Amino acid sequence: MQVSDDVLLSDKALVRLCLDDGRTFVTSKGEILTCSVDAPKLDAIRDYVQTNQSLCNARFWGEVPILSRVAEDRVETMMEIMAQALSLTDNETEKSKMEQFLTSLCQAGVNARASDIHIEIHRSETRFLLRVDGVREILLTFASGESALRQQRDVGIRLAAYIFNKRGRSDFSERDPNDDSFAIELMTSELSTSETDGEPDDQKVPSASTILSKIIEWRVALMPLDRGIKLTLRCLTPLGAPLTLAAMDLPAPYIEQLVYAVSRRGGGIFITGPMGSGKSSMIYALLENVDRVARSVHALEDPVEFEQEGVCKTSVEPAKETKSGSGKYRDYAFYAKEQLRHDIDVAPFGEIRDYAAAKEFCRKAETGGLAITTLHTNSALGVPSTMIEQLNIPAAVVSAPGLMLLFTHQKLVRRLCECALSLDQAKDIYDEAGLADVFEDKQNKLRTLVPDHLDTVRVKHPKGCVHCQDKGEKGRVLVMEMIVLEDGDREFIRRQDYLGWKNYLNQNGWPDIRQHTLHRIRRGQVDILSVSEQIDGLMPRHADAIYRRMADALS
Repeated sequence: MQVSDDVLLSDKALVRLCLDDGRTFVTSKGEILTCSVDAPKLDAIRDYVQTNQSLCNARFWGEVPILSRVAEDRVETMMEIMAQALSLTDNETEKSKMEQFLTSLCQAGVNARASDIHIEIHRSETRFLLRVDGVREILLTFASGESALRQQRDVGIRLAAYIFNKRGRSDFSERDPNDDSFAIELMTSELSTSETDGEPDDQKVPSASTILSKIIEWRVALMPLDRGIKLTLRCLTPLGAPLTLAAMDLPAPYIEQLVYAVSRRGGGIFITGPMGSGKSSMIYALLENVDRVARSVHALEDPVEFEQEGVCKTSVEPAKETKSGSGKYRDYAFYAKEQLRHDIDVAPFGEIRDYAAAKEFCRKAETGGLAITTLHTNSALGVPSTMIEQLNIPAAVVSAPGLMLLFTHQKLVRRLCECALSLDQAKDIYDEAGLADVFEDKQNKLRTLVPDHLDTVRVKHPKGCVHCQDKGEKGRVLVMEMIVLEDGDREFIRRQDYLGWKNYLNQNGWPDIRQHTLHRIRRGQVDILSVSEQIDGLMPRHADAIYRRMADALS
């Protein structure tokens, strides 16, 4: 018999039953300890201890087990011990089973072109979800054909323990947040296209796809839940076309400015956007336009996402001390200072999160190196206020002549499938589907936004097709705004006059992200209702009209 802190570990079936319960464990003396008399598997655990003759040589067989209540933190400790012991004592058959399970899960994610796999482990079940084209959906089946629905809690716990203990470099703990990574060989389909130079993506003609075996890298993050855990697996390996500016279907002047900015020998470039907006992919594409032999490129990332030929990459570890007890950590600021000895021309920072990193970024940009970073803001206009008011960089620095070169803001919006409909085609199909009011809403919005382009717009097919799995949309396209900084912009930044700056840009004809989205609508690439959910302020909303409606409701 194996005992650790008085918990019975010798019977794997009992351990799995306790893990699935999440609130109960059994001691080496056959005593059942729980933090809740309403534990979901308590009766099953009691029956198992009392009726299983193989348990501890029938020592407890036929006897009514003692049931006691204990503190929740003790139960959580025992849950962790049992999960680790189960992982450590698994034989090769169990290891192979979990390896096959992880492969089947990740293959299902790759098949769906998912950016993330979410594993939610609750009190009595494990849920598997995918983020596809920016939207979460429930995973119905694994790649093996096995149902992914109604999976027990124990399945998720064992999978998490296997990922961290066997595939990663960390020790698994249910109660501590953790980050790790692993690589796994999967099958991917690479779609080739027949295209004409300069032709936009939506006009390329798909041809045969090639099935390839490929090593796919994943980043895994663990977060404790109330009576459970959550795992998020982020796919780091590009699954589609190469990450190039040309593949992003951006207007030519946008690409020209991006290429010009990355050719500069000094200054700062900010790529902003929400989570999952393709910021890391944009930096990758920018670096593809750099001569990485003539210019030394060294990126700092947390963690490193993409390998890229000719680019040195260092994974920062903000929670790890440089030396034990030193109080100094291997964060962006630490490695940025280390880079000063390495003759670097282009220095991408994965993300600026604090004053120290922001300070080193600005220093890098003003001392002869090109610095590129990402930042979470809700517009390109938000970069200066974030740097000045949240990260405490002086306005005089942010507005310094020649320091800041380019601010961009981007989002990925869902793209219409090839089954999309013109307005003339859509009316009858929407009527037949009982969606006449939805069609009317779309038509009215399009008449408001793009009245002169109703012949080129498209709307989502309500039933979709086999190519989009009946969703009507497949893949995503980029919408972007960019500010090319000049001295006029810097003067507004110095005064922190952000409303005045916006008016100044508008007077100069600046196309914001809304204008780029309207461009996508006019070209028939996105659905009006779908994109309205993703781009704030697409439909005009005036406060006076809103207040009048509020007042009318009160009269």
